[in-house]
Amino acid sequence: MGLGAEPGGVTRDRWAVVAAIALALTATISGVRTGYREMDVDEVVYVHTLHSMQHHEGYYEAMRDALVKKEGAPPSAARAIRPPPLYLILRWFPERSWRWLAGLAFLASLLLVARLGRPFGTYGGLVAVVLAGLWLVASAPLLFLHGEIWGLPFLIGALLYVRRDDDWRAVACVVGAVLFRELYAVMLGIGFVLRRRRVPWLAGLVVVAALAAVHVALAAHVLSKTGHQVRLGNDPRTLGFVLRAMGLGDRPAISWLAIPIFAAAVTGATRVRTTDAAARLILPFAAVMFAAAVYATRIYWTLTFAPALAAWAPAAFSRAAAPHSMP
Repeated sequence: MGLGAEPGGVTRDRWAVVAAIALALTATISGVRTGYREMDVDEVVYVHTLHSMQHHEGYYEAMRDALVKKEGAPPSAARAIRPPPLYLILRWFPERSWRWLAGLAFLASLLLVARLGRPFGTYGGLVAVVLAGLWLVASAPLLFLHGEIWGLPFLIGALLYVRRDDDWRAVACVVGAVLFRELYAVMLGIGFVLRRRRVPWLAGLVVVAALAAVHVALAAHVLSKTGHQVRLGNDPRTLGFVLRAMGLGDRPAISWLAIPIFAAAVTGATRVRTTDAAARLILPFAAVMFAAAVYATRIYWTLTFAPALAAWAPAAFSRAAAPHSMP
């Protein structure tokens, strides 16, 4: 019998949904209240890009102009140019709606996290939502146009499909995430190495490689050999930075909370990895992305995995779920 069929299961699911809505709304309103008074430096670039696009400038030209305004020189490498789909979509919406639309990404992520955490104890889904919500609430005031946030629901959806042994749909979801942020392509490589059915993951890698080639070709005309490129690792890699890279903000009292959450999540995913295929993928993905975030000194890269990984924290304190009880 699956967990959803247990007495009170529907009620527990409803509480998880209520928590997801409440936390997504909290994150969204926090961002709306912050408005444009305070933004991450990259957010300024993205906002400028969208403004230019709404005045009928092409995406690549708009992104170049925004980077020139920020850095004083055009970009010298294609990695400075984000994948265009997010901006091609948001250009059709008024500026005042962008933060509210980001709230839909928050909500989708939390509702899917509830499904990821559902098998792990009586209130596994609810606990997973609350823990994952901490990262989204912490990031919302400054980040709402970062592709990590918009690709996250697709990554979580991919993990749910992996749990159901549906590799093709899982790969489709990861490709969807890559359309918003290329960092999610790491999951395709991990899936290709670890999954029994490798053809879908190889197909995903081929599709992403083709899309990347098109993106680089289209970006070529806005690049300059004498331009500027923000280097990776441009901040000191101190212990304090590692703590900040865990992603719960700059306040020490809150940042330290990430340590026990990560510890519980890694412990839980490790406990159930033999019966939960999704756990076998999230562990290496989280390890690679956290190492990359620290190496590159890009704190916001943690958003690619931390909310999803938090779904396994309840598994550290509950009986490991059997395969047939996975949602």
